[in-house]
Amino acid sequence: MALASASRPRPLPSIVRPSAVRPSGTAPAPAPGPPLPVWLVTVPTAAADSRGGVQVFAVRAATVPDALALAESRAATPSAVLRRRGAAADLAQATAAPAAGGFLV
Repeated sequence: MALASASRPRPLPSIVRPSAVRPSGTAPAPAPGPPLPVWLVTVPTAAADSRGGVQVFAVRAATVPDALALAESRAATPSAVLRRRGAAADLAQATAAPAAGGFLV
């Protein structure tokens, strides 16, 4: 009977995730290390009408020079320029300090 075979549930296809398939002979990816510390990088700003201010960036970096470099790249983004209303960022005077607690989740 054709009806009896049609009412039988079909087996579900097995799902293979691409991350679970690894070419033979390759090692698994290393486990991630501890989180990097959070630095607060303060960048002085100067507007055209000689008003001064600061823009603060919270960045994750291993060292102060890395934190300053990351803040410099973020300060150049259109959203950062818009946030400081076009004021010039004085990156040479930027400072970095560890965030309270050092590690934010």
